[in-house]
Amino acid sequence: MGRTRIAALATSALAAVAPAAGCGSSPKPLTRAQLTSRADAICRAVKAKIEAANKGGSANTPQQLERLTAKISRFEQAALVELAKLVPPQALEADWKRFVAGAQTLAEDTVNLGEYAAAKNQAAARRLIGAAEATQKQMAAIAKRNSLKDCEQVP
Repeated sequence: MGRTRIAALATSALAAVAPAAGCGSSPKPLTRAQLTSRADAICRAVKAKIEAANKGGSANTPQQLERLTAKISRFEQAALVELAKLVPPQALEADWKRFVAGAQTLAEDTVNLGEYAAAKNQAAARRLIGAAEATQKQMAAIAKRNSLKDCEQVP
């Protein structure tokens, strides 16, 4: 499995997860514009962190990939905490729930990819990448439909 494909999966996982965690604790739902603005800002910040982590060939070995996915997982969790404070408007609730489910899957995939790399289990990693790509496409469609521009674009 090529380093570029692995880095792309890790990047996709985080970028897709970023807008997902948001059915949370705000006292009242945000407007569509507020949700879009806040989610996109978080997505931009998370993508910048991932791009910085991926620079310099940081996943040349299974051990490096394991460390990279652990770092990306921390970025994901921080973004999820921020986004968990957001409450979508009622019109977006169903999409938001599907998006959150996909985001949870991709967050788990990031961790699992690191474990598969450490175990040198390329077959499992390939299956995971295929499933993650399908989930990411579904999430990108939801983000696009709801004008989450920075959350739909994966570097």
